[in-house]
Amino acid sequence: MQDSHELPPGDPSLSSLGQQSQEGAYLMRLFQTAERINASDIHLMLGETPYFRVPGGLASRKGPGLADGHVELIMGCTLNDERRKAYHNRGYVDYAHEDVIPVRENESHRVRYRIQLYKTRGSMAAAIRRIKLEIPSFEELHLPPVYEAAIRRRPKGIIVVGGETGSGKSTTLAAMVSYINAREMKHVVTIEDPIEYIIANDQSRINQREMGQDFPTYAEALRAVVRQDPDVIVIGEMRDAETVRTAITAAETGHLVLTSLHTAEVVQTFYRILNFFGEAEKEAVRKNLSTTLIAIMNQMLLPSIKKDVSRVPATEVLINNAAVKMYIERGEESKLEDIIESGEDGMRSFNFSLHELHRTEHIDRATALKASLHPEKLRTLLTFEGGIKAKD
Repeated sequence: MQDSHELPPGDPSLSSLGQQSQEGAYLMRLFQTAERINASDIHLMLGETPYFRVPGGLASRKGPGLADGHVELIMGCTLNDERRKAYHNRGYVDYAHEDVIPVRENESHRVRYRIQLYKTRGSMAAAIRRIKLEIPSFEELHLPPVYEAAIRRRPKGIIVVGGETGSGKSTTLAAMVSYINAREMKHVVTIEDPIEYIIANDQSRINQREMGQDFPTYAEALRAVVRQDPDVIVIGEMRDAETVRTAITAAETGHLVLTSLHTAEVVQTFYRILNFFGEAEKEAVRKNLSTTLIAIMNQMLLPSIKKDVSRVPATEVLINNAAVKMYIERGEESKLEDIIESGEDGMRSFNFSLHELHRTEHIDRATALKASLHPEKLRTLLTFEGGIKAKD
């Protein structure tokens, strides 16, 4: 862990926690530090000093670790009765928190964070992720043109954004909604846990709903949403068979469904959807997906070496064209990787994306090889000048 970043002078000492107003002041200093060092995440846990996720790794300051009860004191100002109850009942709670922090004399700005409180060794810990207030465009996110093309491809169907924790799935979904919102008169309903980006109406009408506050479960919310005349339904994450089943039905009945899954690569994403169901249902689900699926887009965020770009996404994209539809119908999902590598319709493998990021000097060779799921293939690709190109 790096110790290259320290909290600014005047940061409330740990010994002051418990005194009136110090808890909020301590959290405010953490927010200020995160903004100053461009940290994407803040972590608090028993026995550790606060540490930050920065481009290239983790950073903390030297000093005493947090004692028992400190995290509860620091995070108390962000909790209401409902969140406290959820934490004590489940052992964790997710929510968003917005604040105003001073950046210099007579100047301040708003910040927004997604927070998860959870238990570790019987004590509260916190994972705090910074959320940009302005929704970035596909171009600003360094996402390839196929993301925009997928939104325009069909007015109904399912687009799945896959990736591991911290891969930018929520931001990509928000960028998709923002793209639609700026161009089309649609009724967009989001089902989130928690709401991360606040999306104002533009051409579309946006209705954002949050778990716990507006609905008890994703499945129940989705059943209600299809009766609210939506054009576009955004599901923060597909978590169970009922949610997947209802999402497929919504796509079949004329809705565009945007959602995410916690998966590493495209083929794994497809299998994850199927594996929500027992063997008796898989064949029917496979057939439904062959007609409703628009695209699966997996991504990972990598530290960039380019000036003024902290992180860039490597992407893997499957577009449901005629060949993909045929292989899904036949149950030959193992052949999807070959289709992805063909580059048809803007499809791309992770190795193609990593090669492009290296060629354009966004990432170094070591980062590319470390991130690759098939490093030997990438090593071969990197030896050829110019590599390969995705077909339009």
